[in-house]
Amino acid sequence: MATKRCEFVPDREQRIAAIKDVVYEYANLMSAGHWSMHGQAPWRTHADDAFLLGCRKLGDFLMNDKRRRWKKKKEEQELDDVLALDYLPANSTRGWDLRTWMREWRDPMNKQLVHIAYSRGKEWVHWEWIPRLEREFREAWCKFRQAIIDEGFSREFDKQLTLCQAKEGFGNIVL
Repeated sequence: MATKRCEFVPDREQRIAAIKDVVYEYANLMSAGHWSMHGQAPWRTHADDAFLLGCRKLGDFLMNDKRRRWKKKKEEQELDDVLALDYLPANSTRGWDLRTWMREWRDPMNKQLVHIAYSRGKEWVHWEWIPRLEREFREAWCKFRQAIIDEGFSREFDKQLTLCQAKEGFGNIVL
């Protein structure tokens, strides 16, 4: 007889504690985009990879409706992904989209970052894609933040953004 799996549901304390990590990932995405556009070669290419990885992380956070599962040694393990929907009222609908990321780059990014393949499928040209993707993620982030009606969550996001902006290296990065 199969047993029913229970989906992970974070409590309020877990949600508030995770805001620090969410803001960290958002700030790193914006930093990577900045340095990809304004940094010097060859380390600028590291910023490109960090930007794509950051897009993947924030894209999953902003766009996923369900937490993912993965298999480990024949046993299914539940991941405790943090989702944007964790901070919105129950049954909320997403008021943002990441069209360029989801349609143009999410799948090709896998080859760009984790495979050395004969066909990478899509060429990454940072000066063409960073401004578009950065703008798209920034707009989605703003709409996500506006959709948060819980004052405790909003205050913690504000606090973590302020703390992040004050860190060395982030002063000139617009968050």
